Amino acid sequence: MYFILNGKLVESKKAVIPITDHGFLYGDGIYETMRTKNGKLWLFNEHIKRLNNSAKEVGIKVPYKKADIFKQIILLMKKNKIAEARIRLTLSRGSNDFNFGSAKTPTFLVEAKKLTFPPKEFYKKGISVVTYNIERPMAQLKSTSMLPSILAYRYAKKKHAYEALLVDCNNRITECSMSNVFFVKKGKLITPKDDILKGTVRGFIIKKTKVKLTVIKKKDLSKMDEAFITGTVKGILPITKIDGKKVGNGKIGKVTSRLMETIFPVTITKKYEN
Repeated sequence: MYFILNGKLVESKKAVIPITDHGFLYGDGIYETMRTKNGKLWLFNEHIKRLNNSAKEVGIKVPYKKADIFKQIILLMKKNKIAEARIRLTLSRGSNDFNFGSAKTPTFLVEAKKLTFPPKEFYKKGISVVTYNIERPMAQLKSTSMLPSILAYRYAKKKHAYEALLVDCNNRITECSMSNVFFVKKGKLITPKDDILKGTVRGFIIKKTKVKLTVIKKKDLSKMDEAFITGTVKGILPITKIDGKKVGNGKIGKVTSRLMETIFPVTITKKYEN
């Protein structure tokens, strides 16, 4: 397995980042995860735009232009002999002493691994999720400081659920530990509006169909007829249970099914892997 670290192609065992790197010491970094579809980078421009926005927000300049990053990804896919890939770009402030006001030598890592999906059964029968009271600071940033998300994810696994719905101090549903979330109420598609990471797949769905961006409280969950989560790799995964209770009739609803089959066909591929 190869990586591209600071513009150089290196084998995994030789890919070394200093212990003084801010990403390791402070979680002082950002990242993007993207994928290929039929061998081509999917929503690449949207991911790079978000990467640049996050980098600007935290004061770390992306050391490569979009075209150069594209070339690095393609080179890495070829070197790792991967036809369909899950790609991650990670940018940290690098080794910068105790200076958070600049980024003299940022670290930039490109990863390309074989694209895998959740089990096919999840797409057919749906998943269960649980609610968890926690907030992600500066949720609009794709930050490597992921402790709140990790705690929520660990809680979900403890409860034998696939994901956790984050609930803020005002009892609002914001997003999931590693996904965005949509609901269907009386035939209308809705999704949380504020204090979330605006995922690229979320944006793709909003462009393709009518969605109401609104406030959704925890108490509203019992009134929902359908629900699903979205993510770059997973696509759309239908939710059939929240906190052990059925969503609607406990089956995948019509709106969710339509989105999976038509508006978001990249969810279903020829091959699934656990």
